[in-house]
Amino acid sequence: MKSHYQTLGLPSPQATPEQIEAAYRRLAAEFPNNVDFQKAIAAAHAALIDPQRRAAYDRQLQVSQSAEAEQAGRVQATSGRGWRWLGLASLALIAVGYYQTTQPKPAQLEGPVVGQGGDMPPVAMPVEETPVLQQVVAPSTPTAMAPEPIVRQARETQVRFVRPDRKPGFDAAYLAWTTYLVVGGRSRGSGVMVAPDRILTNCHVVAGNAMSGLIVINSATHERAKVDKYAKLEDDEDICVLSAPGAPPYIAEWGRSESLDPGAPTHTVSFPGNEGLTWSSGTLIRREMPLGMEVLVTSNYCRPGVSGGPLFDDKGQLIGITSAGRIFRGGGGECMSLTAETAKKVLYKPMVPIGLAPAQYDPAMLRR
Repeated sequence: MKSHYQTLGLPSPQATPEQIEAAYRRLAAEFPNNVDFQKAIAAAHAALIDPQRRAAYDRQLQVSQSAEAEQAGRVQATSGRGWRWLGLASLALIAVGYYQTTQPKPAQLEGPVVGQGGDMPPVAMPVEETPVLQQVVAPSTPTAMAPEPIVRQARETQVRFVRPDRKPGFDAAYLAWTTYLVVGGRSRGSGVMVAPDRILTNCHVVAGNAMSGLIVINSATHERAKVDKYAKLEDDEDICVLSAPGAPPYIAEWGRSESLDPGAPTHTVSFPGNEGLTWSSGTLIRREMPLGMEVLVTSNYCRPGVSGGPLFDDKGQLIGITSAGRIFRGGGGECMSLTAETAKKVLYKPMVPIGLAPAQYDPAMLRR
């Protein structure tokens, strides 16, 4: 259960009254039309701003957290270590096979396929715009007592990744650094970094990987980080946030989907199938409200693997998380993305160990 501190987005019960007041006012202004959310933050503020009520709540919270920690320890103790190592080995093989792919080749799909969509051809990242690798050679000091007349110098090689300067508008080469490949033993998809060590993706990408675990791979530097925790929104909203300590901190800038009209340019950066890192440009077709949640329907390229990838506007700002798509029998298709406004809400949810991830997840937008 989420604590009052987590509701207000505070990292620790050590928060000062000033921090509590500031967090409450910021959240109240950010989501003024969300009645349930306003009630939740008002209740949290009332419980924490009064010293006596806060002291009683802190005692109750400490008891509750101790019980949760004990239960999580029992769950982890019963996990099969052998299966976990086997899953990690599988992940390594998957990642190696992926990076051997050099040419994006879009799959030729026919007929209606649920969870897939898009009619625009993929555009591969230009070679000249990929990250520049620079090797720096530093000779070591020769050994004083060399057994041979010729002293061989040892060399240390360092690889530095240089992010290109950002160009005005949507810059695929620059924004690709915020995009991640999310790989598990039973699924793979895309993700986007929105805060240090925090990567947004779809919950159906996370599901089924409690035993095998998840890793994230930066699309530009190829650096990897292991996911240790995650949080999710309500069951009908397919948005999860991953905690990946040590992931390269290239953070996407938030935008506002509310400001877009039909016909506005939209862009995706993701990993469809085995095509490698791919970006596409499209337009906003319309908005839909399946089960009461807002979805952006666009004409972007949409195939399995794009799930969890970022949807950008023409300014290069994050306006949505790609979640599903449709392919029509007569040709063409549509891509569906949950809005940035919906995705933001998961950042205030409590994190739990990735080992507690569900075995499966059924996206609500595909149950209509």
